[in-house]
Amino acid sequence: MPSVDGDLQSSVGLRFWWRTFEGVQDLFAEGHGEEGGTDDPLPVKTYRGLPRHVLPEPARRIGDARWSFEAFCATHPHEAPSLDTLAPRTLSALLYWTYGVGRIELGPHAVWPYHRMVASARCFHPVELYVWLAHPAGGLPAGGYHYHPAHHALTQLREGGVPEAVRAAAGVGAHHGLLVVSAWFRKTAFRYRDYAYRLCAQEAGMTVGNALLTGAALGLHGRVHHRFDDAVVNRALGLDGREETAFAVIDLAPAGEAEPLHAPERQRPLHTGALPLIHPPHVRTNHSPAQTWSGLTALDLAARLAGPGPAVAPDSFHLPDRAPDPDGALPLAGPEPGPGGVELSSALRARDSGGRMFLPAARPLAADRLASALRYTLEPVSSDHTGGLCRPLVDAYVLVLGVDGFRPGLYRLDTAAAPAALVRLPERDWRAVVDMLCDRTPAVNSAKADAIVFLTAHRLAGERWFGARGYRILHQEAGIVAQRISVLAAAAGLSVRVTNGYHDGIVRDLIGVDAAQVPVFTLVMGRRRPTAQYEPQLIW
Repeated sequence: MPSVDGDLQSSVGLRFWWRTFEGVQDLFAEGHGEEGGTDDPLPVKTYRGLPRHVLPEPARRIGDARWSFEAFCATHPHEAPSLDTLAPRTLSALLYWTYGVGRIELGPHAVWPYHRMVASARCFHPVELYVWLAHPAGGLPAGGYHYHPAHHALTQLREGGVPEAVRAAAGVGAHHGLLVVSAWFRKTAFRYRDYAYRLCAQEAGMTVGNALLTGAALGLHGRVHHRFDDAVVNRALGLDGREETAFAVIDLAPAGEAEPLHAPERQRPLHTGALPLIHPPHVRTNHSPAQTWSGLTALDLAARLAGPGPAVAPDSFHLPDRAPDPDGALPLAGPEPGPGGVELSSALRARDSGGRMFLPAARPLAADRLASALRYTLEPVSSDHTGGLCRPLVDAYVLVLGVDGFRPGLYRLDTAAAPAALVRLPERDWRAVVDMLCDRTPAVNSAKADAIVFLTAHRLAGERWFGARGYRILHQEAGIVAQRISVLAAAAGLSVRVTNGYHDGIVRDLIGVDAAQVPVFTLVMGRRRPTAQYEPQLIW
């Protein structure tokens, strides 16, 4: 394991960690691009001259938000939905509720008007969503497609089922097909330059998390593949691999199907000749020179792989459990609605970030609402980290400020026993962290929040197991968790604001960890006050 003190500058990946956390002020001092003009990238990637298939109206109700959680399924073993075929209406619901446009802000002050089902920095939405159908879906032929959220349509890029080269490149079975989540860097980098890589990885993780929630509600089992042959997957979809590259592949199968065996590491790269090159034309509206985010490109190129890798040791990513305060362990248990009681579509409609100026409403918050938002936070995910389910490779801490039955202070989310519990940590001066958050992010009044969640990642373990790819993988892991919190909090009547405006060292001191552990997400949780923003939902 690399050391904390000696190796933060020892590799491309660890240097980028340092640059976007400890050195972030110097990074921002290099300047930003301008936004709001005619040179902005389009908010939705748009192809020209290719077959387009308009999807049917998505279902307004799709199922319970909790079917992707092992603990919930275990208590209702015979009630989980399962789909043997992928019909057009199911595909429509899967894509829309994963990454569709859910509401639009109107009025003279609507700077970022288009809101999708996941949070996005300044609503740039750098993630693109592709689907590869292994079989025809109604009148929709098997093949590779790009999802256009604004038109709720698919643009066909290739014909035919999932190629064997792609199956081998990602180690997937592709029973129903694949979802591919990519990052189109320009859509965020034109403004944030090298820092955009962090934002792209965060949003990719949240989109993956939302795909898992949506797929499970519909009866689909999704398995996430972080490690795959980038050249093959990019070539298959016509991605250039520099300005846009695949970040995650989700293997879709009927819910309840046995976990696939972990794909062994390949020794030789795949031959891509079976996949002819394609250059699907799409609209380009921004002409900023890509050299202004050359550090981002260098990291991404260093993170390339030639195929799936070996199973990891998840324990190496987590701190050991600590002895709790005798009176400080609070189980996130209690009664909750049965299957169908937490409709995912309603939660996604309600999910928001608290408005442009987030001033949470008056406290206190009922303890059962906090429990509803957090009890499934660290439930295992089916991924290529292990041969089956794997707890997310992040730890979670909750700074409770105004919740009935909870003493204000810092808690660690403990999953060692069932149900999960918040374990109070020894007394710390958490007020300094709240002051810092209010100072760093004045658009969010963190002092009025009900709770603030910090998600931490072990960057040295990420470097050990994934090399330069660890940066994006650990941000994606945290993004999966952040989306769970955002959606279940919305179902409990709460808003969640994702913010990167914090001093990581001050947060690290509060938690009591060394520089190996990095707080990669901060989520401010509270009830939104009425504002003058007019954001009608988009409903068919």
